[in-house]
Amino acid sequence: MNPLDALATFVLGRIEQGVWSQWLKFLFELLFSAVVSFLFICGSVLATTRSPSVAIGSGMVMAAIAMTTLFRREKNKLTKGMLVVLPSAEAAQEIATDLQTIQKPEK
Repeated sequence: MNPLDALATFVLGRIEQGVWSQWLKFLFELLFSAVVSFLFICGSVLATTRSPSVAIGSGMVMAAIAMTTLFRREKNKLTKGMLVVLPSAEAAQEIATDLQTIQKPEK
């Protein structure tokens, strides 16, 4: 039995439960949601209008809405006390947008 295995398991376990893993998970959620939202909206608008600038702009707006929605719903207290400034049009657009949220089970 290698004593370094036990040490590595202990260290990885601590990292996994730590703040770093929470931030990495949160950043992954933000990035994944933004990219999927952007690609879906951009592709849909591009297919219907054939206008790349409108498609990219619409995708960017949707990515911003998805990221803001996740930021507002963040539960791990990572963002507690942070001040975020957003245009009021973003809040109105988020309310008007029908977003679906999916939460996978922990285990």
